[in-house]
Amino acid sequence: MVRILGINGAIRPGSTADRALQFTLGRLASLGADCVTFDIGQLPLLDGRPAEQYPEAVGAWRAACREADGFVVAVPSYHGALPGGLKNALDFIDAPEAGGKPFLVVAVAGGDAEPGGTDVTRVLRHIGAVAGVPDVVVSRAAEQWGKGAGPANGEVAAAIERAAAALMALGRLRAEGRLPAP
Repeated sequence: MVRILGINGAIRPGSTADRALQFTLGRLASLGADCVTFDIGQLPLLDGRPAEQYPEAVGAWRAACREADGFVVAVPSYHGALPGGLKNALDFIDAPEAGGKPFLVVAVAGGDAEPGGTDVTRVLRHIGAVAGVPDVVVSRAAEQWGKGAGPANGEVAAAIERAAAALMALGRLRAEGRLPAP
C-alpha cells in the first residue's frame, strides 16, 4: 500500500491550508493510499544541537517522513513566502527521510499563493524529494476555496484530482522500489 504523509504548513486546524490538505488526502485515500498526517507544530526550533538532545517529536517526525512513499504539503503564503514553522520542520529532514520521494504542493493564500508553493518546492527538491507532480495553486482562497471542506471552484477540485492521481502513480512506483532513490 502507498503511504502518503500529509503536512499542514499552516499548523492551525481548520485553516484553508488544512482543509485543502484534508480534501487532497481524501482524494488519495479514495485511490487506495494510506494517508497519515503529522503535526509539525510540536517540533522545537532547529538550533544545531546533537540529534539525541532534541525531544521525541523530532524522531517521530523523521520516522514519519522515512516511512512515507510520498508527501502532500499544504502551504499558505505568508508575506510572500512559506511559513517559518514549515521551513523549520523541513530543516529537520534530509535525503534519508525525503530522498527520491514524490511530493505534491497545494499552495493557498488570500492573495498570491505562488510564492509559498515555489519556496516549499525549492526546499523539498534541495533535500532530495522528487517534483514530479504539478503544484496546485489556490490564490484568492476566499473565492476559490470558500468556507467549505472542498473547493468552491470546480477547476481547483479537478486540479487536485489530477495531481492526486499523479502523486499516487509515483507513490506506487516508490512503494514498489521502481522509483530510484538519490
